[in-house]
Parts: sequence; structure tokens; C-alpha cells
Amino acid sequence: MSDRTGAIPTPASLFSPVKKGLSGEWLAYLAAALSAVVLLLFIAYPIGKTLFLAFVEPGKAVSIGALGLANFHAFFTSPLYQEALGHTLTVSLAATVFAVIVAVPAAYVVARIDIPFRSIILTLAVLPLISPPFIGAYAWIVLLGKRGVITQVAEMWFGLHLPPIYGPIGITLALVLHFFPYAFLFTNAALSAADPHIEEAGEMMGASRLRIIWSITLPLTVPSIAAGALLVFTQSLGNFGVPSVLGKDYMTLPTLLVYNIYGKFNLNAAAAIGFINVLLTIGALLMVRRYSRRGRYVTVTSTSRAIKRHSSATAKLLGSVYIWLLLAVSLAPLAVVIGYSFVERWPGTLLPTMFGWTNYHYLFERLIDPMLSSLYLAGVATLACVVFGTLTAYAAARPGFFAKPVLDLTIMLPFVIPGLITGLAFLAAFNTGFLVLTGTAAIIILAYFVRKLAYTFRSVTAALNQLDGRIEEASTICGARWSETMRRIIVPLVAPGILAGGILVFATLIMDLSITILLYSANWKTLAIVMYEQLFDDQIGYASAAGTVGLIVTSLMIFLASRLVGRSMSDMFR
Repeated sequence: MSDRTGAIPTPASLFSPVKKGLSGEWLAYLAAALSAVVLLLFIAYPIGKTLFLAFVEPGKAVSIGALGLANFHAFFTSPLYQEALGHTLTVSLAATVFAVIVAVPAAYVVARIDIPFRSIILTLAVLPLISPPFIGAYAWIVLLGKRGVITQVAEMWFGLHLPPIYGPIGITLALVLHFFPYAFLFTNAALSAADPHIEEAGEMMGASRLRIIWSITLPLTVPSIAAGALLVFTQSLGNFGVPSVLGKDYMTLPTLLVYNIYGKFNLNAAAAIGFINVLLTIGALLMVRRYSRRGRYVTVTSTSRAIKRHSSATAKLLGSVYIWLLLAVSLAPLAVVIGYSFVERWPGTLLPTMFGWTNYHYLFERLIDPMLSSLYLAGVATLACVVFGTLTAYAAARPGFFAKPVLDLTIMLPFVIPGLITGLAFLAAFNTGFLVLTGTAAIIILAYFVRKLAYTFRSVTAALNQLDGRIEEASTICGARWSETMRRIIVPLVAPGILAGGILVFATLIMDLSITILLYSANWKTLAIVMYEQLFDDQIGYASAAGTVGLIVTSLMIFLASRLVGRSMSDMFR
């Protein structure tokens, strides 16, 4: 099927502007209008008001005349704020460096060595990302705390005194083992997709394997390593759960921000902290982009031949030992959470003395309301993401669509901002003013919506890009109206992508803490909030039972999403 020039229609012709009367032009304009509303009311307004509050002097009414630099002066002169900034940068940079150090060799092992159970390894590597980081942090106290299992074994059996888990060491450890999969998955994707001829040319020139890895393989994967490192850094920078559990007196910017709200309800100081946090995130993003663009990197060419994996017994043995040891350490907190959920008595001994189902009975008898609140809030936000994400993805896929930059800004800006800052922006924007939402379910749902919209947008966009434009053309030639074509052909074909995106949104929201910690109320207390409170009330068994249920639900939904699109979660990084 070609035109007069003999050119074959491309998939982009699915949204060809020639069929304006039939291709739902109104839908694109509707998407643009809705995006403008979302951008102005739920992104620009909250961020703008938060920025404004950061410059309003404490104790003064919000007005132009109250603007000043008092909050920032306090930030850069107060020892407490200076310490928090230094602590945040220390643990975030340390977590990023160590995450890359452990992730890059692991990615090389999986991508370039013929080890067994590769698909299982890729699946297990994703699990740390879907577990609540604060419950995993408490698991490290169970293992490495003053009376932790590993601590007692080290002292009794080997006479070793391990360093305390509280403070920068514990925070960095928990962050590394929770976020290293970002660097691992990005690097593995780049190594798996690289052109094998480049490295083979190095071998033909007589270069050793180590020389090839150092001078060819690693430089070619720099953009992917940098992308993974950026995610680790930004996630660590805005993480509240881990330092709140393991920090004690080691204050970071996220814990200081929450303290200013719940301890003082000083939104001005919190806004200034959030502003600094966002500046650090943007600075990291700009540095990575500048570094990645210094040279031109080409890792994928027209070749279709797969990378040849090393098959020597030594490489397979060493590679398998390393990757399985890393997975065992990173998944240890999950195992502790699941095991602790069955503990009924642990009287200071090395191991528990009684197991049972008491924690689960308590969970399903007394925590029904938080569970239903979590399901409702995450469910409504997911539905909004599915509808709006599908609509905007369809509009963005149209060639020459005038509002595409607005769509990209609307969807991706909240995604790169830490969740805690999103919660702060909504609290600052809708606590007073023309639209007051504080204490309602709406403020949580809207914050969830703008934060996670990117998941459904990208998932549906990927599904649309796989469709051949001739499908809609054939339907139009046969006399079908555009609405009928959409209902009977296009939507069913992209339905797996729509469902997969929705499932990913729901799975990441059901146990969210970073946004919810600033927006929840007594009437809308989620399971994650209850878990967090139980940890500090020393009700570890109840919290572990809730965490186990959340982990099982999240894992099942991630598995379902993978089955719907026919790809594992690790493949999403290719």
C-alpha cells in the first residue's frame, strides 16, 4: 500500500492529519485543554505557591510586601540546617557511588556471561524497588541493630563488634540496597543492546579482555550508567522513610522538612527546604546531561546479531557467586519482613521463640479502614491516570500536534520532582486560598495523579507506536466512522498497554509514604501511614504483616502487568 511516489506508509500515519474529519481532531484539542488545566491548576499553581512561600518571611501574611530572604538566610546560617544539607548530600552521593559500584559488575555478569537462571535474576533484581523502603530500613535494625541477629552472631561467635546501624552508615546501606536496581537495569539494558562488532574489532587488534572492558565497553555505557546513577541520587535525595528510621539524630533535608511541618507547622521554612531540594535535583540532572553529551555514544547499530557471552567455567562461577550474593543481601530485608510477620514472641534471644498468625489476625480485624482507604485512594488516582494518560498519549502521537510540549511538561515535571516535594506543594497550595482541600481524599488523589501520570502515558505511547497506520486506514476505507474504529480496533489493540500502565501506577501507590506523609488526615489514614506509626510504637510484627501483604499485592500486580505486555519489568529499561 503506497502513494504515488511509491513510499510505504509509516506507523506515524496512524494519526495522519489528512483524515482530520475522521481521526478525532477534537480529541487532541480536548487533551490539550485538559493538559493546560492540569498544568496550571495542579502543577504550576502548587509549585508557584510553594516557591512564593519560600520567600515569605515567617509570621507575616502572604503578600508581595512580605517577600524576603529570611528563610534562606536561616537555612544557610543555622547549624541545624547546614548539618541537614551536608548529611543529605553525604548519604545521597555515597549511596549513588556505591550503588553504581555494585550494580555495574552485576549488569556485566548478567549481560555478558552465560550464567544460568538469567530471567529469574532479572525478576529478583526488581523486587527491592517495589518494597516500602522504610520497612526495609527497620529490617536492617533487626539484623544489624544493637541486639540484631547478625550483630549477636558476630559478637558471640567471632568476637567482632560491628559499627552501629544508625546514622550515615545504616542510611547509606539501606539506600544502596534499595535503589541499586536502577543502575543495574539501565546498565544491563545498554550492555545487552550494544553492537558486538565494536568489541570484536578490539579483539582483532589484540586488546585484552580487561582493556576492551575499560576502554570500549564502559565508555559506551556511560549514558545508561549516568541515567541510573541520576535516579539513585534523586530518589535518595528525596527519601524520607529510611533516614527517619535509621537516622535518629542524623537529620537530613526530608526529615527536617517533615519536622518543620509536624513540629512547627512552618510551611515557609519547609518550602525553602523543598526549594533547595529541587535545586539539587535539577543540578544533578543538568550535570548528568552535560557529562553524557561531551562525547557521542553509539551502542546500537544496524546489526541484528546478539552479544556473544563468555562461557568459561571460571567466569560463570565467579559471576554467579557475585550476582547471587548481591541479590541475597539486597533481598534480606524482604525476607526479614516476611519472617517477622509471623513472630509472636521474641524475648531478647538470638531468634524468636514463638510463631503464629496473630499479626495477620490483627491486620485483618483492626486495620480494615486503612486498607480500604489505601485501595480507594490508589484506585481512584489510577483510574484518573489511565483515562488522562490514554487521552494525552493518543494526542501526543499525532504528527505535528501543536501542544505536545505542554503535554510533556505536564506529565514529566512532577515525575522528576521527589514525591515529598509534591506532597509539600499540594499542602502549601490547597491549605488556604480559593481551593481548600486539606484533610480531604481529593488532595491525596490529585497528588498521586500528577506524580504517577507518566507511567500510563509512557505505557500507552509505547503501545500506540507499535501499531501500523494501515490498520486505521483500512477501517476508514471500509466505511467505518472514526469512533467505531477507535472502539473496535485501536483501543482493543492498545488495551494491554493501558492496563499495564494502570497496574504499575496502582502498585506503586498502594504503599506510598513520601506523598501521603504530608497529606493524610485522621479520616484518610493509609496502610503505609499505619505501618510507619506501628514501627515507632514498636509494633514490628503488625507492621511486618502489613508490609508483607503490600509486598505480595504489589508483586502480583507487577507480574500481571508484565504478562499483559509480554515483557518483564526489567525489559522496560531497554
